[in-house]
Amino acid sequence: MKKTFQLISACFLVSAAVLSAAVAPHVGFVYPAGGTPGTKLTVTIGGQYLKDFSGINLSGTPVEVRQTDYFRIYDRKEANKFHKAKEVLEAQMAETTDEALKQQMQRQIELLEPDLAMVAEMKREDKENPAMAAKKQFNPQIAERLTLEITLPKSLRPGDYELRLIATNGLSNPLLFQVGQMPEVSEKEPNNLPAKAETLPSFPVLVNGQIMPGDVDCFRFHARKGQTLVFEAAARSLVPYLADAVPGWFQAVLILYDAKGNQVAYNDDYQCSPDPVLIYTVPADGDYIISIRDSIFRGREDFVYRLSIGELPFIERIFPLGGAANSEVDVSLYGVNLPYTKMKLKAGDNAPDIQPIHVEKNGIRSNVRNFSVSPLPDSPEREPNNQFSQAQAVTNDTVINGTIGKPGDQDWFRFEGREGEKKTVEVFARRLGSPLDSCLTLFNAQRQALATNDDFTDKSFGLVTHQADSRIDITLPATGTYFVRMNDQQGKGGDDYAYRLMIGREQPDYQLRIVPASLRIPRNGTAITTVHAIRSGGFTGEIKLSSPDAPSGVELQRSVIPEGADSARVVVAARPRAEEQTIALEIEGTADCGLRTVRRRAVPAEDMMQAFLYRHLVPMQQLLVEIADPDPVTVTLNLPQSGVFRVRPGEDIRINATAKWLGDGERAIKLTLAEPPEWLALKTGSIKGQGGEIILNVSPNAEPGDKATVLLNGTIRVPLSPDNPDYNPLPKFKGKNKKSVDFTIDAVSIQITN
Repeated sequence: MKKTFQLISACFLVSAAVLSAAVAPHVGFVYPAGGTPGTKLTVTIGGQYLKDFSGINLSGTPVEVRQTDYFRIYDRKEANKFHKAKEVLEAQMAETTDEALKQQMQRQIELLEPDLAMVAEMKREDKENPAMAAKKQFNPQIAERLTLEITLPKSLRPGDYELRLIATNGLSNPLLFQVGQMPEVSEKEPNNLPAKAETLPSFPVLVNGQIMPGDVDCFRFHARKGQTLVFEAAARSLVPYLADAVPGWFQAVLILYDAKGNQVAYNDDYQCSPDPVLIYTVPADGDYIISIRDSIFRGREDFVYRLSIGELPFIERIFPLGGAANSEVDVSLYGVNLPYTKMKLKAGDNAPDIQPIHVEKNGIRSNVRNFSVSPLPDSPEREPNNQFSQAQAVTNDTVINGTIGKPGDQDWFRFEGREGEKKTVEVFARRLGSPLDSCLTLFNAQRQALATNDDFTDKSFGLVTHQADSRIDITLPATGTYFVRMNDQQGKGGDDYAYRLMIGREQPDYQLRIVPASLRIPRNGTAITTVHAIRSGGFTGEIKLSSPDAPSGVELQRSVIPEGADSARVVVAARPRAEEQTIALEIEGTADCGLRTVRRRAVPAEDMMQAFLYRHLVPMQQLLVEIADPDPVTVTLNLPQSGVFRVRPGEDIRINATAKWLGDGERAIKLTLAEPPEWLALKTGSIKGQGGEIILNVSPNAEPGDKATVLLNGTIRVPLSPDNPDYNPLPKFKGKNKKSVDFTIDAVSIQITN
């Protein structure tokens, strides 16, 4: 009989023989994406590798959780394989007379039944709703669904939390979970037409919903004349980026109708935020309908939203947008339903930094606006300054708070400079929530343009997709007076087009982002993370990384970002004495920046793809590390003390490797390099037993100065349990019932020299 099948199963059964370096669970969406303290929620989580769920982590807050269901959506090819597998097993059972073998085959069929049942349920749903079935697009990233019953503690404070799944194969990526203060409801279909609009309870209320292909959700409510209602949608903020969708997120649209069906208000984003906000003063008592949909009528399960409705406090803008560190700043608040319009804010001592501002009214928190904390002193813009001859004189090393007050407005400034002096002129506006699309031009006293800039990319702001702030770095050609013109590139302006303009000698500095934000480290093993250095002010120096408050047994290895490098692979190790636990690990960098020593926190982040191409470092709250059971094998490389192999073009790199196995069963370890540069090749295919020599070859085409840090990965073959659906019970396959398991051995850094 022919070889029967190669079964692809949703089951990710992990036995003692399987390495903890298996693919970690991935969360694509959470619905609903929040709740109120003291409530019990039924939550659906979509993602990958969720089968071996064991719990959740909600920013370290203990919560009660119980799994009530698991479901997997299969594409047609996968579904057919299950049916084929069952048919082949049944045919083999009919042919064999070996009762023990028959029992084993029957067990295999029983193991297939849950997957076959999910396929049958999927077909039943598609048959009942063929219109929706025709619109479905299979997405493996959210094909698995967990249904959980979560009880939120009464003591839980309102705010944004990070939800991670815990499974035997590791910690998932974090996703936003909001704990609110208003009563919450979840949408009920059908509600896709105004005539079928779902009636909402009294305000304030928060509506949880999902937009499926072509879907529109409509909600009816009664309002009184004079009420100023706020409709605030959270959509893109819940799932920041979609890798396989354009523009790369759920672009929500809000439309408000009166009782006669007339459209009275519309919003598809708010200022420069993709999430829409509608603010509407009710002209007359009556019923109204609010609808939410995708801008181009897309939809799927991860198009999740939370729509807040009511006379909510909402800050539309603040002024100024920031202040000097350790200063008291009088901040004006502009918006609706606010308890006050001015506040005295104490700026923090950590600069540069972003300080969130919000207010609270009737027990409900407002939205958040960003306040920038700068190491430089502030000064105000003074009108009139909209012409070259009216340029406002400013001192060096200052930040000017101003506004492009009306369409077509220009703000001019002048400063004195010396020949050879390095100057930076930079706008902070879009990064602080201002809609200003700035453009900077630097002139000399003869009105000759020396430099201009429209958009400058700041990689530390991973949620800003239109990097509309401007920056000019220049070495002044002569001693004299220089002029700066700033305007909105689109010719727009108004009270909300505020900015902070820095003119001066920017100090050497850096920011750090550490990816990923979830790690699993086996005791007596390691995990490898990438730390990105976002350098500024001409800083190119070495950055040393440390974790001063790490628990006993957890340490960083080769924790240096070399001079001039934008990133480094950092090894986090857990010694045998490390306790099995989940910890929030803090990592910081230290570097000499000119005449000062600068310490910066390594902000946890996720490297997210947008729309098939663009990548963003999206900041997270915590770097969460799970210290887990030891791996069955640990491979240690004998690396140079510096951590870097320095070799000439054409030379070999020889690395002694030691393998330590947990228990019996030493096997061959297949070796591979992850995305090596074209000038590097792996000559050693595998090592056996207790280890051996690993040889890498550097091509003669490599050039001095070339650098790379590559991951050396290992693969071992482990026996399958007879309870695994991939196990083939036929005698001729008994020796072949094995599974390949991949794991990371170490990061190897190489520098090509003369």
